[in-house]
Amino acid sequence: MTRDQFLAVVSEAPLIASVQASAGSPLEDPSALLKLAEASISQGVRVLRLQSVAAIGLIRPTVQLPVIGLIKKDYPDSDVYITPTMLEVEELLATGCEVIALDATLRERPGGAVFSELVSTIHDAGRLAMADCDCLESAEEAVAAGADFVGTTLSGYTPARPKSEGPDLNLLREVCSNVDVPVLAEGRYEEPWQVQAALRVGARAVVVGGSLNDPVKQTHRFLAATAGFGDQVGAFDIGGTWIRFGLFSPGWQLLHSEREPLPHSRRARYDWMVERVNRHALKRIGVSTGGTVDPVTRIVTESKPIIPDHVGSDFSGLADDVLALNDGLATAWGHACLPQFAGNRVATLALGTGVGCGLVDHGRIWMGPAGEYARLNDLASGDQSFEGLLGGAALTENPTAEDKALAIEAFGKAWDVVRSMWMPDHVVLCGGVGLAPWLHADMLKSSGAHLSLSPFVADAGLFGAAALALFPAD
Repeated sequence: MTRDQFLAVVSEAPLIASVQASAGSPLEDPSALLKLAEASISQGVRVLRLQSVAAIGLIRPTVQLPVIGLIKKDYPDSDVYITPTMLEVEELLATGCEVIALDATLRERPGGAVFSELVSTIHDAGRLAMADCDCLESAEEAVAAGADFVGTTLSGYTPARPKSEGPDLNLLREVCSNVDVPVLAEGRYEEPWQVQAALRVGARAVVVGGSLNDPVKQTHRFLAATAGFGDQVGAFDIGGTWIRFGLFSPGWQLLHSEREPLPHSRRARYDWMVERVNRHALKRIGVSTGGTVDPVTRIVTESKPIIPDHVGSDFSGLADDVLALNDGLATAWGHACLPQFAGNRVATLALGTGVGCGLVDHGRIWMGPAGEYARLNDLASGDQSFEGLLGGAALTENPTAEDKALAIEAFGKAWDVVRSMWMPDHVVLCGGVGLAPWLHADMLKSSGAHLSLSPFVADAGLFGAAALALFPAD
């Protein structure tokens, strides 16, 4: 089969089914894999990606469709395990598979094997070579070595590139723009829209494996969604006025809480948190705080001066497991976990010392990749920002009638922004200012069921932080 002939097949059905089983799975048997392959073929799949000589030897002659073959084998002197040496190439050639997939990363291969020599052997036998790559550089090197196709298979699985949530569409864009061979998208494709996006980016076909043919992976994925943390968790809410702590049961019940005026020193705040973690022997905590918190490093990367000396605060060492986010995002997650809102598109307006907001849709918190949050607080209302008009730091404890009038007007504008930009099913209002009757009374009457007051009252930030720890967001 030539490359053009292969492309003609996938142009008719650009979905390639990778039919492989997880190690130790009951389906790790060629006859079982054959049934899975036939199921995909019955729906229109015309190319398979198969692993092992036994599986290829049974499935390929039975279904009589083109096969991308590979062998996974571990060697002690290398991390390369997809068709790593000439031995595996020769075994695959003997199966008759039309395309051989092999690791094309820039890592050392076992026994000093050379990628270009493997490709030459594949070509000498009249077969095609698919390069499983992890970054643009490895893709370019693979093309220079003669690979017929480039795949994004190994993105996120080597040190060359961070693992993305879902498929690495950015790498796909880079590769499609910089190599002159057909690109096959592969790696963490789980949703139809992701397949569509890959094809629009420029992939000639998309390889989907676990989401089609691995019930072990899918069962694990769904079971993970049902799991909770089976022990008490701690929650911290760091705002511009108070630092709060709550101890929560596995059932999300607040067992104990305390608060103190916010210490101005980052070190003092950290010590205050450590003392409570140690006192209750906590293994997992959630943190809700002002500013931008990177969800991976749990470090505050940006903050307003409402919380002094906050940038650089690092929560990662507080406990074995720490989940930390901006307070608007954490509070939004807490509201979205309530029975009356679960599964809906729910926005939160948190009007306290500052102004925060967040949106949860389809069980996911809307935020940037580094924990960035929607900056409603910085939007202008007249000649001031929403935070300047609605934040407790500006309103003081005894706002004047003029202050109240301006705040009510700003709240109406903020409400319009949230509804028109996000189109939520519900908006939940919380925070010391947000719960003030003079602010929300008229809005509650006019908005009907779309606006609700937080049932957490003054503890919305704590419940949000606890929800992060008890029910980690996807």
